Amino acid sequence: MHLHTESWEVIDQKEVPQVPAYYDETAVQITSISSKDVIQTFTFDAPSCSSSPSSPLQKFKLLRPPRSPSFGSRSSRSPSPLSSAYDDDSTFEESWDNSMSYRDPHDFSPAQAREALISARCQLLSSSEMRKLGVNALFSEGWTVTKLRKGSKYRLQVRYTARPAKAVLRSGASKASLTGLPPFMDLLEGSW
Repeated sequence: MHLHTESWEVIDQKEVPQVPAYYDETAVQITSISSKDVIQTFTFDAPSCSSSPSSPLQKFKLLRPPRSPSFGSRSSRSPSPLSSAYDDDSTFEESWDNSMSYRDPHDFSPAQAREALISARCQLLSSSEMRKLGVNALFSEGWTVTKLRKGSKYRLQVRYTARPAKAVLRSGASKASLTGLPPFMDLLEGSW
C-alpha cells in the first residue's frame, strides 16, 4: 500500500545577497569582525484561519527549529536584548481591505512576511551561536524568504546569513544604535 504524502510546494522566493550593514558611524564603532558567516533558518507557519475574511488575520507563529549546533533552544517569546517596536503583537495583524484583490486568508500578507524577516534577524542576533562568538552586531547580512504551500497551509522559511562583528557604542549613543532592519525589505511588498 502506497500512501501519498503531499510535500511543500515553493510558491515564491525573494533573496538579498549579503550586503554591508549600516550603522551610524557617529554612534557605533566596529572593533572586530568574525572570520566566518553565521547562517540560520527560521520557519513560520501561517495561522489556520477559520474566521471570515472581514476579521483581522491571526498572529502567525514561529516553529521551533530542531536542535542542532547552529540553533539554541531559544523560544520565540523569550526576552531579547534587541527588544523594539517589533515585539508588539499588534504588528502581526493586518485588516482585510475590500478594495484589495482576493488573497487567501490562510496566506501571509507582505506585512507578515516583513515581520517574519525582522523576527529572524533579531533571533539570529540573540542566538547562542552569536553569544559564543562574543559578537553583538552584523558587519554584513543577507536573507532568503521562501513562501511554501501544502494544500491550504502556508509556511515561510527565512534563511538569514550574516558576518558577525563586535561593536562598541560611542559616547552618548543609545543601545538602539546597534539594532537595525534587514536590508531591502521592500522586496517583500506587492504580490506576496
